[in-house]
Amino acid sequence: MSKILITGGCGYIGSHTALLLLQKGYDLIILDSNINSSENIIKRISNILKKTKTNISSKLEFYKGDV
Repeated sequence: MSKILITGGCGYIGSHTALLLLQKGYDLIILDSNINSSENIIKRISNILKKTKTNISSKLEFYKGDV
């Protein structure tokens, strides 16, 4: 499947988009500076997907940075 880059992926819109794309089976790269967000969102996404038995360990990469 395709790999998608989401900038601002720890924010409200980015995290909801990331969750949907992971549920659809896409591989994601999330880039976020975490100025207005938190890395804890990655853990929350992981916890939500564990409940649906979706393994994201190889489907999600997170990088802290700014464009």
